Amino acid sequence: MRSTPSVLSSLIVAGMLVFNSAAAVLAQDGMETRREWGTLANGRAEFEVSDPALVPRTLALAAEQSRCDYKDDMKERPARFIRPDGRRLAIVFCAAIIGSDQVFDVSNVLRPRPVEFPIIVRPDGFGATARPGLITWEKEANVFHAVSGSDTTLAGLRHIYRLDRGTGSFVVVRVEFAPYSGTKDGWTTIWNAPTWSFPEMPN
Repeated sequence: MRSTPSVLSSLIVAGMLVFNSAAAVLAQDGMETRREWGTLANGRAEFEVSDPALVPRTLALAAEQSRCDYKDDMKERPARFIRPDGRRLAIVFCAAIIGSDQVFDVSNVLRPRPVEFPIIVRPDGFGATARPGLITWEKEANVFHAVSGSDTTLAGLRHIYRLDRGTGSFVVVRVEFAPYSGTKDGWTTIWNAPTWSFPEMPN
């Protein structure tokens, strides 16, 4: 009969072997994932992907977990990979009755995560959503436009965002409204972000 210390030692050794083996598998998987992303980027900071088969596995998984149906419309609406202020983002179109872009933070290619945007909520508040509409990045001004609505609606909203360097989050700076009337021009500002002022703290 084996002694208790001997059995415990065997269990500890077995546990260490399993742990080391799992760690090695994870490390290998991480290397393969980084290699996949590196091959796709090919040294580019900004690029597009129109073939669903080329979407990196970790981003594909994040999109599927977000219930983003991205595959069918990728040729018409490629996934866009950009780097505003050094932050790596992927903008992916998600098909639906009214489709919308969704942004994923891919700074950590092993764990892409969906990004939420503040939006106005009728009649008198703000909310947050991961799908604020069709997104364009105005690179020179370093702002993002998100247009919600469709060609069949009578009106649309456009949120203008900037990326806050301190928090890394998107900040809404202006909201515009347009009664389409067959066109998408004539945006009218309905909300502007104020410049915050805080009362002085008492001594």
